[in-house]
Amino acid sequence: MTEFISLYKAQKNTAFHVTSIPDVCLLQNLGLRKGTKVSVEHRYALGGPVLLNIEDSFCVAIGKDIATQITVGRMPHNELS
Repeated sequence: MTEFISLYKAQKNTAFHVTSIPDVCLLQNLGLRKGTKVSVEHRYALGGPVLLNIEDSFCVAIGKDIATQITVGRMPHNELS
């Protein structure tokens, strides 16, 4: 059974795949879509932004309000590389 959690609460430096995402054009332009591989590089203090690694290609910071609306699930072990 796969557990889905908010991207904001995702464990740092662990690979996840996006399971749902709000309909925000900017996120799609950044490459964040359902199924995208992401990992949290850093979560800034006091409700600050989350620094994401997207598809092991680049990093981007998104606000807590958006990060809490994105749900993720753990990547299967055979897809981690």
